[in-house]
Amino acid sequence: MKDLKALAEVFPFSSHSFSLMDSKTNLKTYLSVKSRESKEYLLTLFSRCAYAPTIELFNELFEEFKGRCGRSVEKFLEDLPNEFSLVDAIRVKLMEQLSRRREVGNKWNRIVCLFAEKKLEEAFNDTKVWIVKKCSDDIYEIQLDHSIMVDIRKRCCSCRLWEIDSFPCKHGFCAIKKSEKDLNCFFDDYYRVSSYCDSYSHSIYPVPSMWKPNIVVNDDIVLPPLCKRPAGHPRMERIPSKGEIKRIRCSRCGKMGTHNRKICKEALLQLY
Repeated sequence: MKDLKALAEVFPFSSHSFSLMDSKTNLKTYLSVKSRESKEYLLTLFSRCAYAPTIELFNELFEEFKGRCGRSVEKFLEDLPNEFSLVDAIRVKLMEQLSRRREVGNKWNRIVCLFAEKKLEEAFNDTKVWIVKKCSDDIYEIQLDHSIMVDIRKRCCSCRLWEIDSFPCKHGFCAIKKSEKDLNCFFDDYYRVSSYCDSYSHSIYPVPSMWKPNIVVNDDIVLPPLCKRPAGHPRMERIPSKGEIKRIRCSRCGKMGTHNRKICKEALLQLY
């Protein structure tokens, strides 16, 4: 239970201070029953308590759980909170996170985000002594211990990093600097402050709970559909696509094809 209490210290504003999986794992050490079936039933009953949709059903299942476990789990039960609201805690966390990032973005007086500027600063410091040769208006060669080709019009480099990150690599930065063109024209929208602000422009609004009923009527609960397992052995192989030819390896000739050992007509080499 020490790990579960530590969660509440790390996330003090979250009422979801324990994990059901961890709780079930710890519960196994407290159970004194020797029968495997009895232990599995108690663990299932404990899960039903955690997922009980109403307070009345929770109390009913919890009383049955305590009656079957005996005194061995009294200390375990005392350390467990009876209720939590994980979804609402996540909503509040995201609501505050979006608000903070929106305020930060509105204060930025730059074109690209701060992490992009750090990458440009790193590229500027690392490429001061690089040799750049111009091939055409858009194509440049970066001469290091090996040769790198950069096409600033297509925004590509032979190192492939520009295409992967959609952000000028160090070779591309060096070529753009040599061309004396505006560096801001080569940034993807993802790295711009305007896109950052647009991402957090929407808000998650509070959900008032003062009008919510304390008792949930069973008729209002939407239960999952009842599904029965179909008869017969479950299919182990996937259904082939239309027009697909299944290829197998012949155990006689060892080749891939549509034939097997019984109908194999391949000539085999005889060793004398």
